[in-house]
Amino acid sequence: MIRRLQMVWRQSGDEHDPSRAWRRPGLDLLGGAALIYALWRGDWLLVAMLGIFFATSRVAWYYRTRVWRSLTLSLRVQPRRVFPDRPVELTLRLANRGWLPLPWLRLELHLPRKTEAQALTLQKSPYDAVLLLPFSMAGHQQVERRITVQVPVRGLQRIGPAAVHLTDPLGLEDSRNELASRTDFLCYPRVREIQAEIREAMPLGERRGRSFLDEQSQYLGPRPYQPTDPLRRIDWRQSARRGDLFVRTYETVATAQTAIFLDPTTARKPWDGIDSEVLERTVEITASLASYLIGRGQAVGLYVTGVFTEAAGKRPFSVRQRPRSGTQQLGRILAALAQLRPPGLFRNLPRILLEELPTLDYQVQIITVAPYLTKDLQFALMRASRGHRTFFLQTGPAEEGDATMPTRVRPLPVTL
Repeated sequence: MIRRLQMVWRQSGDEHDPSRAWRRPGLDLLGGAALIYALWRGDWLLVAMLGIFFATSRVAWYYRTRVWRSLTLSLRVQPRRVFPDRPVELTLRLANRGWLPLPWLRLELHLPRKTEAQALTLQKSPYDAVLLLPFSMAGHQQVERRITVQVPVRGLQRIGPAAVHLTDPLGLEDSRNELASRTDFLCYPRVREIQAEIREAMPLGERRGRSFLDEQSQYLGPRPYQPTDPLRRIDWRQSARRGDLFVRTYETVATAQTAIFLDPTTARKPWDGIDSEVLERTVEITASLASYLIGRGQAVGLYVTGVFTEAAGKRPFSVRQRPRSGTQQLGRILAALAQLRPPGLFRNLPRILLEELPTLDYQVQIITVAPYLTKDLQFALMRASRGHRTFFLQTGPAEEGDATMPTRVRPLPVTL
């Protein structure tokens, strides 16, 4: 409620004086009553002073009205997706389309609280950081400022709103108006060098399921046609030249597929709360592991709940990315991990794992990443290990009372 009242006061004209909405009409009414009294008494000195007061007040009001109609501000962020150690460039473009000069302007830009800006001073609060930039403009002039900032934490980082403080040439009043709305950029989690003992390629041989991905990278030459060869492999040019059917042969490489199941819940018990250090370590290990596997040609999928986006509002939703290869799949995984927050006190990973097991091909290997091994997760891993090669990676400290590792589930040692 307090923040809503502050926003209403800011829109009314001045964040430093929230009573301006009702004080201004009161001053005008009091000045008008004093002017009538001075005319009735014949005090021409007081009449002149009040006339000067009303004249300057109207001039300042006319100046502010014309200026706000002619002033425009645009805000642009490049790039829109970065890693925590990469800078972001903010471009502010302020244009004065009128003929009145603007001698005293101050730009107010709201940034994330942990923003770092080079050679600039930020006023930080518990909610955000504010950047103030003073400048002046002439009539029909356009000013562009480029600011380089860096946000060292993952997540959807909001930039804005951007407001302008204007002081009239007489220095009587300071008004404020928001001219640019919010924009945002996505900060990926940190990806570190990782070493993991995990299978990187499936054995060569005939394809028995759709989960094998043929990479016909090298042409070996033609060979005589056999009844088991598919018709699409027939080399019609060689067949016509040699008078018999020949097929094209390639060096076949079938890449492995990995499904990563992530549990972001860090609380062992409901009253433990959220362990931020364990959560960030879990996210970084998952991002590094996905980058490591995709970089070696694997098809990787991600299954996790607790992702918050602007489209979903305040409700978390589950990400269930089927195993795919390529840099685009890595971008989808990093974007989901960047917006990951603990969904609550209930662990949904065992339920998601049991629901997805029937949809996974038998060649898919499963990696489960969780801070702790619970009994529900132990049961789900036992079910998964019956038909899949299953690994478990624990990111939190082990304590007495944790569930034991199932027999067929392999621990995944990871070195960052």
